Amino acid sequence: MKKKLIALVLALSVFATLLSACGIGTVKDPNGTESNIDYSNATQLSIATWDGGLGSKWLEDAARRFEILNQNTSFEDGKTGCHITIAASRSFDGSSMAFTPLTHDIYFVEAVDYYAMTNNDQMADLTGIMTKPLTAYGEDRTILDKIPEALQDFLCIDGKYYAIPFYESFYSFAYDLDLWNSKSFYFAKDGSFTNASGDLSEGPDGKAGTSDDGMPATYADFAVLVDHIKDEGVTPFICAANATDYIANFLYEYYANYEGAEQMALNFTFDGTATDLIEVSESGKVTELPAEQIEWDNGYELQRQAGRYYSLQFAHDILTPKDNYKMSDTHINAQKSYVRGGIVNDQPIAMILEGSWWENEAKACFKELNDGKYDRHNYAVMPKPHATEDKIGQTPCWLGASSSYGFIANNTAHMDLALAFMEFLHTDEELSHFTAEVNMTRPLDYPVTKEDSEKLTTYCKSILEIKETGDVIYPYTNREEVLDNPLQFASFAWAWTTSVDGYEYRNPWLYFSEVSDGSAEDYFSSQEVYFETRWDGF
Repeated sequence: MKKKLIALVLALSVFATLLSACGIGTVKDPNGTESNIDYSNATQLSIATWDGGLGSKWLEDAARRFEILNQNTSFEDGKTGCHITIAASRSFDGSSMAFTPLTHDIYFVEAVDYYAMTNNDQMADLTGIMTKPLTAYGEDRTILDKIPEALQDFLCIDGKYYAIPFYESFYSFAYDLDLWNSKSFYFAKDGSFTNASGDLSEGPDGKAGTSDDGMPATYADFAVLVDHIKDEGVTPFICAANATDYIANFLYEYYANYEGAEQMALNFTFDGTATDLIEVSESGKVTELPAEQIEWDNGYELQRQAGRYYSLQFAHDILTPKDNYKMSDTHINAQKSYVRGGIVNDQPIAMILEGSWWENEAKACFKELNDGKYDRHNYAVMPKPHATEDKIGQTPCWLGASSSYGFIANNTAHMDLALAFMEFLHTDEELSHFTAEVNMTRPLDYPVTKEDSEKLTTYCKSILEIKETGDVIYPYTNREEVLDNPLQFASFAWAWTTSVDGYEYRNPWLYFSEVSDGSAEDYFSSQEVYFETRWDGF
């Protein structure tokens, strides 16, 4: 506790220097317009945020806009205007906040246990600002209207809402478009390889003239591509030893992509008909099982979904062979190696296995390139190949998971100001600014303005495209059985927990890396048994 309090004090002391705490300050809004704001009699507001992949500039910019907009507004008797300070630190870890006092007015953090914090009465009721139309900002919709239904259901407790989803993350391969072009890593229609100007294959969507043209359409294509990449002296992909959970989440995405939105949703509703359950023999023979009605009592049967098995095969055949990847010690160093590869050094890397925040997190790497007079490359989210040819053309499915939220501390002394700022942050205009600043999306429905669109990187544009053309599943449920058993259902635990030869595993990549004769068949066949024997206990 003492260490966290010290870190908090240090963070506040750093960020308090951004603006004068009293007197008249000259403030520039993000567009460079100067305004003089009298802070001598302003209401103070303190915001804490996790200083990770998103940073804090988006929040600082929004705070300046809000201060200028409300410099003549009174948020408490005898005071005018507001002064917002931002404390950004990696000490603001949501996983421990349910058991520690909240010392800031507003939080934007990840790894939040929403139900634990609401049970402890730590979050303020946001229902009022979430359910009224944003007419003051020229909008007809409410904040709640912008939130996906699955998240609405998860956040609703006795008709009230206590947090707003923060950032949205997808795990994927990011690929280097410039390297792809110069090395001719695109598939041509005749099965050979070509550059971006060649006669490209139709890609995973099975349509010509779309952005996935030339990309591998199936896992088999991907394996061919990996061999071609190595033949050209390029490392296929890089990942990080301190973030192997990224790999498990990545595989979860591939599992969802096979199942599609309807079948994948069964894993969170436990209500519907499972249509692609299978059995797999030790030799790898796949036998399709009859469709089965799923409810909670037999929910463990979902461990037989075919998407699990094919994703395990992908992990075994593609992700595990050591000559297919480079393992960096940390995710930051992995990003640095990837960004510099083939530009500053002669070790090009075709892809990085990461979360969709990686490009913003790697800003320092790109700055180093610019300082050295190097031009950075363009990147995009790699469209997911399909396990089998019959899946080509199926709508891609993505998992929008992060457990990150924005909320107001229930003990704030400045509730009116905190509510007003939270409402402001969730207008379409501010949500658009967020995406332009961090090149990521939030799990809300909002347009990105033309002006902000011009600021987006190629990578962010590809994120927007996968949301527009694919189905996004939000893996949240308020089922009591799931909430009471977080070790078995949180994150990717439900997807990958198994017990093989008496040892429990939660990450297929680690299993295949550690067990030399480990097979996708053994891993998959043990999953249903693992959960069935424990189901009554859940």
